[in-house]
Amino acid sequence: MIGPFFTADYQVHTDLSHDGRCTLRDQCARAERLGLDEICFTEHKDFDPADPVVNHFDYHRYADAIEAARHEFGDRLRIVMGVEIDYQRWFEDEVRAYLDRHAFDFVLGSVHYVDRVMLMTPEYLRGRSAQQAYEAYYREVLASVKSGLIDAVGHLEYATRRGVAAFGPFDPTPFRGIVEELFGEMIERGIALEVNSAGLRQGAGQTYPCSQHVRLYATMGGRLVTIGSDSHHPDELAHAYHQIASLVHEAGLDTYTTWRRRRPFPMTLRQAP
Repeated sequence: MIGPFFTADYQVHTDLSHDGRCTLRDQCARAERLGLDEICFTEHKDFDPADPVVNHFDYHRYADAIEAARHEFGDRLRIVMGVEIDYQRWFEDEVRAYLDRHAFDFVLGSVHYVDRVMLMTPEYLRGRSAQQAYEAYYREVLASVKSGLIDAVGHLEYATRRGVAAFGPFDPTPFRGIVEELFGEMIERGIALEVNSAGLRQGAGQTYPCSQHVRLYATMGGRLVTIGSDSHHPDELAHAYHQIASLVHEAGLDTYTTWRRRRPFPMTLRQAP
């Protein structure tokens, strides 16, 4: 390995999520082959009753799979039981009650809908300018942070996954104000920023968030960073890790964050010999 690197993937999915394409064991076996020290599963938990997959996630089945994987791999791989909450402000009470009843090590909050419209659909972009589409998205992410429900913001700038095709390459400049407000709230509340490599393979052409915003977060004093590939298949695990390790390092960050029972623990960004 050359340059800085890390050995934990903090956004991983399996067939326990509605869109996963492998078993939890498959991901653990791949993580071991890649030399990862830690893997955090963040299975999707949805709350919108209009969503056809709202009832896919089964907490008890998930807990059993985690226990079985820890029994098989636990002496070689740290396995973290997380969840990715689909945040919509309309369902805050339901999310809060669910998290009160179910134990997780880590809660990743992601915005997939704005004004009850899915970001991945043409309907979201229809009639909106780039400014309107992205500004509304950031406002919803800000609401997720202010809710106090989450430990980290997942794949910030996910709206660019379809937005780039509609509006052209993403320019962060017009959004400096709202992003500074967002990062200020995150830093004050101790909520981590995920640096997610999925945008490099999904058409956005950049990490989520973009490198300029990773640097801005660090410049503002942000130090809680998680690293995720958003893997839904073992072939995607730890995707582009050297690239995003360099991005994080060049932003002035020398640690990333892992979690146990909703508590953050810093890990040093390693340097290869």
